[in-house]
Amino acid sequence: MTAGAKAGKQLRWRRECQEVDATEIRALTERSVDELLSNREVETGRANRRQTIRWPFPGTVELWIPEPRGGERYSLATSVDLSRQGIGVSCEEDLPTGLCLQIAIHEPEMSFHGRAVVRHSTPGEEGGYLLGLQFVFEGE
Repeated sequence: MTAGAKAGKQLRWRRECQEVDATEIRALTERSVDELLSNREVETGRANRRQTIRWPFPGTVELWIPEPRGGERYSLATSVDLSRQGIGVSCEEDLPTGLCLQIAIHEPEMSFHGRAVVRHSTPGEEGGYLLGLQFVFEGE
């Protein structure tokens, strides 16, 4: 079953005693990310050399990782920060740079489903890996 089919079903996802209907997941678009960021109005107060500012955004991220021989496997990650162009996540596995995968981002205000590309994977200080995922926006 594809990630899109999974998101379209009437599956339930439980987060901190709050039930969210998976059909309420919105498409991952520049507009939807901007809406989430503007709702938070987060200020970091630190210098940033990135093209876009990243804001701290702890939360759950679902990953559907393509298998080399077809199909996909499911994994959970924790978001570290979010920008208009991508998300940093903490994950148990090292994923190769350039890998395109399906993701679902769950925040209290809203949830998103879309695609992202792994731009870097760095070993974490406490085990696991820090992945930099760049969003792939479909036509809006």
